[in-house]
Amino acid sequence: MIKRILIMTVLVLFCAGPAFSEDDFLKKGIEYYKKREYKKANEIFLDIIRADINNFTAFYYLGKVSKILGDNENAIMALKRAMEIQPNNVNLYIELADIYLITGNYRQAEKLALYALQNEKENGQLFYILGQVYFNDKKFRKARIAFEKAISFDPENAYYYNLTGLTYMKLKQSNNANTAFLTAIALDSSIYFFYYNLGLTYESLAEWGKAKDSFEKCLKLNNEFSPAKKELTQVNAALARIKRKK
Repeated sequence: MIKRILIMTVLVLFCAGPAFSEDDFLKKGIEYYKKREYKKANEIFLDIIRADINNFTAFYYLGKVSKILGDNENAIMALKRAMEIQPNNVNLYIELADIYLITGNYRQAEKLALYALQNEKENGQLFYILGQVYFNDKKFRKARIAFEKAISFDPENAYYYNLTGLTYMKLKQSNNANTAFLTAIALDSSIYFFYYNLGLTYESLAEWGKAKDSFEKCLKLNNEFSPAKKELTQVNAALARIKRKK
């Protein structure tokens, strides 16, 4: 059962006449979701499914909102109910697998992704999920293949390149990792940890000046990120040693 059932609100919503139809409230809930007013959206979707237990869209968005609010248990229940209504909807498999990744249930995430790929063989998100599973399993070669597949189907997703870069680092392929992080930044220059990861590759390549620049850009975006502060201190020390030797 979904935890919160707002019975009185439901009676008001669906006894208010044709001006207040179920579709109207569904649109309102989606509007709240898009505005990131997740608690308000959550209440509306709960109200709708209390009145209509077969409303796929309400269950789907309830699952998404519950995940954002950190209520993974209810998110899973809502998405599973949506899956009963539309069993072949690939978005449900993606959302549910993502929750299993968040909660550390990697085998379930893998199972859902592999099942969905039988019908959606060119879905980058499903390969991205598999890549994360294999990365967690320390199967870095399989992870690399999965992430590269994801990129081939969705080449504009910066996060795909970031995790590809991390995988290359695990495989001790610093040049390839460097290229991946540079591509991620070219696609989205607002993510501080992209610059941090890039800086690590420059460190491994002993390109101290570029490493310094990367860590400084990371801290410009997030000056509280202590790993970047630590690496920048080490890079500055390396640059000072090089200078003394000249």
